[in-house]
Amino acid sequence: MNFSWSDAAPTPRQEAVSLRGFAQAEFDDPLISSAEYNSSRVLGASGEKEGPYNWVPPSYWYDSTHYNASDPTRTNVGGAWGFDSEASAGDTIPTIDSIERFMSPLEQEKLWREPDYNQYHTNYEPELPNQHNEGYSFGTLSELDKAIAARYGQWSSLEQYVEEAQVANYETQRAEFEAYINNSTAEPTPSTGIDYWMLNKGIPTLLWDLYNEEFDQAGSYFGAQEANRALHVLYAYDTNTVSVDNLTGATASGLEVESKVYSLDGSLLDAQHTGPLSIGAQGVANELITPRVPASTTPPAPAQTYFIELLLKQDGTTVDRNVYWLSTQPDVVNWSATVGEPQATMSQYADLTQLHELAQASISAHATTTAEPGPDGSTAVTSVTIKNTSATPTVAFFLRADVRRGDAQGSPEAGDNEVLPIYWSSNDTTLWPGESETLTAAYAAADLHAAQPVVSLTGWNTPTVDIPAPAPSG
Repeated sequence: MNFSWSDAAPTPRQEAVSLRGFAQAEFDDPLISSAEYNSSRVLGASGEKEGPYNWVPPSYWYDSTHYNASDPTRTNVGGAWGFDSEASAGDTIPTIDSIERFMSPLEQEKLWREPDYNQYHTNYEPELPNQHNEGYSFGTLSELDKAIAARYGQWSSLEQYVEEAQVANYETQRAEFEAYINNSTAEPTPSTGIDYWMLNKGIPTLLWDLYNEEFDQAGSYFGAQEANRALHVLYAYDTNTVSVDNLTGATASGLEVESKVYSLDGSLLDAQHTGPLSIGAQGVANELITPRVPASTTPPAPAQTYFIELLLKQDGTTVDRNVYWLSTQPDVVNWSATVGEPQATMSQYADLTQLHELAQASISAHATTTAEPGPDGSTAVTSVTIKNTSATPTVAFFLRADVRRGDAQGSPEAGDNEVLPIYWSSNDTTLWPGESETLTAAYAAADLHAAQPVVSLTGWNTPTVDIPAPAPSG
């Protein structure tokens, strides 16, 4: 927690008055002169930078060498080095459930058909007659949509657009946090922290959001959740190596890492593991494994999409699973055209369009619900175990679970049936045949509105599956 002035540092009078007031209030959190790299008379240099604020590729966050030396404010200057007072991957697309709650049919149509449409629920900036808006403009989703289309392929419906956007937001928001954690011990320019712009807003939004105002959690949220686990294994985009971090307050022992590389058809291309590891509190172990991945290709040669699955085990028990989807034609940032801008200018987008060639996967699931006492009444905890039951080596990609109000047979109610607010242990998971994962969700039992809990499962290449999650009787 800290207090900071915004972009400009306070004037001498503002600073003096404010510091007296903070002292009288016995406010003892850190005081920082500016959210940019500015200075004030008493507090001195802030040591902070800002940005970016719009779409950048996952690899952007790992860069620590590009910035405009002539810009004393260090604004929009690359990735994980120093302290970033506010930064974001830009537009975040809610789930279909959330979109149907706050967007009109016209807005929904514009969302997937017209990337340059000035959406009210972004940073709406109506252009005045004979006057162009100055400064940053975040009224459209054009930067995000350009990246999604180039990387994942053009969509043909609102549902397909939202699914691709969930995947895109997950990987960028995950990388933003992972890079700052991974580079926290990098020399000579360690990353010392980042404030995400923004956590959420009090109104429905398509911009700068990890979850929406009604607490529906989209891909942006679950990507950030994965990156910030207490014990976490990650793939560093800059070195193409595997790291483990320990964000707890105690040494973590008995750790081991497994790394597997899969082709799109499910063939195992590489498998490696570490010996036992011990990582101190707030520590990072870098470059533990270098996965052997397919060789890079250059257009017009076709790109290949592949997966890296990372498992972190402690005393033999899996404590973290993290899956990446990557291309032999990666993202390439044009840094000379990017530094100082709120978004990335790309020389090449990663080609992940092969994901649309994934075969259909089969899944099974079993769910139960228990009751626990809570501060405001009974808390329901629904657990769902999902398994990839495909007879072929097909991955079940980006599986999402939702708890809905329904009946004892597992049929959801009509209309807005999603149970919110809710806290998921994990979501948007990816499984290979034979693999399973158990997800848990906690919510107020009263929010079932006397209905039965039903778990709805959707995925990139799986059919929708609805199953009952029986609540305890009595």
